[in-house]
Amino acid sequence: MTTDAIPKVCTDDLPMPEARDDAWHQMDKHALVEVEGGYAVTRRDLVELVLKNPSVFSSKRAFDVLASPVPLVPIAFDPPEQTRYRRILQPFFSPRVIKPLEPDLRKQVVDIIEPIAQRGECDFIAEVAAVFPIQVFLTLFGLPLDMRDQFIEWKNAVLNLSAAAGQTSVDEAAQAGMQKALELFTYLSELIKTRRGTPGDDVLSQVLSIEPPDALSDEEAIGLCFLFVLAGLDTVMDALGFGMQRLAENPERRRELVDDPSLIPAAMEELLRLDPPAPFVPRVSTEEVTINGHTLSEGTRITTYLAVANRDEEVFPNPYEIDFHRPENRHISFGMGVHRCLGSHLARMEMQVLYEEWHKRIPNYHITPGTTPRVHWPRGTLGLDSLHLTIEGGGRA
Repeated sequence: MTTDAIPKVCTDDLPMPEARDDAWHQMDKHALVEVEGGYAVTRRDLVELVLKNPSVFSSKRAFDVLASPVPLVPIAFDPPEQTRYRRILQPFFSPRVIKPLEPDLRKQVVDIIEPIAQRGECDFIAEVAAVFPIQVFLTLFGLPLDMRDQFIEWKNAVLNLSAAAGQTSVDEAAQAGMQKALELFTYLSELIKTRRGTPGDDVLSQVLSIEPPDALSDEEAIGLCFLFVLAGLDTVMDALGFGMQRLAENPERRRELVDDPSLIPAAMEELLRLDPPAPFVPRVSTEEVTINGHTLSEGTRITTYLAVANRDEEVFPNPYEIDFHRPENRHISFGMGVHRCLGSHLARMEMQVLYEEWHKRIPNYHITPGTTPRVHWPRGTLGLDSLHLTIEGGGRA
């Protein structure tokens, strides 16, 4: 047992907006850190301890603070309830189910990229990264692509309701956000009533056709859709934005991909290692626990910092360097344990397809002079507000 004081960090003061690597470096100096409302673990072994022991470190209790009107299936549950949801839903997000979507999604990506290649410039976030994942969601759930802008509006309003520490506001903007959340809830409720009992190839129709005792109630199905909108759209958008920023800033690494597209899967994993889009995974202890020699009481909020654990020198030599040739990239950007990201196969396919089609058409690009990509902060998920790119040589090689 240690008597050393636990260091305290004000996360709002981290240089995250323009220097996120520096921010993570500030956090990696200590394995256990006191932050607003609780503690953070930053070392890989401690992150594993927390995420692989759901009976001691509860996801449900961490998400209870959101006071969601619908059950956020399956993330806001602990085993055994979470195990049931996971067993029911896992097949619908398996590679076998996801892979047949690739030709359609690849065509959608090309349709997004081609005009940009001709124009010679873009805001990658607004025109690509924010657009494609929404279209993937609409395709997966059998919804028309012309609903894209509506879902972007709903998603942004709901995500802006809470800050990084989970506080909610009651100002006019928050009231407007609540109204948009209600609109989304109403739309999903009607959609599920319409799809219930109607055969269809889309994932939502298939989930709703599951027979008892595994059948999801309307409330559970709405919660699943809500979680997909909130957790599955911004995360891919943010991962793509961060990845493209690093490629734009590191032309030698980018040239590797252009010269050898077979490197793209490994590059994607390395970019995900450096920039997990949901780098803070919260848990709440269900009993008194000892972490890194310190005893923490029952009910303590403990957040795992995935981005810092992904820079643990014990696991990743030269962890702050971009290396597309790491022999084993055991990053945990999709989490680990029973709550490992259900949509990881889909996210990987989205990212790989986009990186492949983009670099076929736009091998040379840089960040537009006079613009600076900034991370929106403080916030519970990380992403760039914008990423203005200038395409060199008219785009095509």
